[in-house]
Amino acid sequence: MSDQVVNPRDLLLKQLSELLWVERTLFSEIIPAVHDAAYDARLQEALTHHRTQTRNHCVRLEEAIRSVGAEPAAARSATLEAMKKEHEENAQAITHPVLRDVFHCGGVARTEHFELAAYDAAIALAKELGHGECANLLSRNRDEDAQALKDAEKLAGKLRRDLP
Repeated sequence: MSDQVVNPRDLLLKQLSELLWVERTLFSEIIPAVHDAAYDARLQEALTHHRTQTRNHCVRLEEAIRSVGAEPAAARSATLEAMKKEHEENAQAITHPVLRDVFHCGGVARTEHFELAAYDAAIALAKELGHGECANLLSRNRDEDAQALKDAEKLAGKLRRDLP
């Protein structure tokens, strides 16, 4: 896909390509790194579960791109890269393992909010353009990310209560 956006379909493909890169990067790099850095088994388990979902998100995004007549291609997300870098830098400064896990939950929540906003924009445009199958696939991913956000917030609350 070219970088030029000249019509609504181009914009939709740009959004889908960025979402594909985000989900692939979460699956292959970010979730495994946070999992390995996590102290609490509940956080590790939640990350393992969401990584499986994230793999399915990648597959659905590829299907969504094909449903609008294009071949799947991922486009780098500067936003996710910046969030990843900031999280890594700040996590290193937190020495207490439970407090660091609270921070990780916050990072998960920030990432989910970013994903939800990106999905909302793409779903609205897909619907407007009459791409119902695409919108449905994206909505399934969005629903799972919304649940992941709730789960991360709930776990953060439990971990905060474990702090000294």
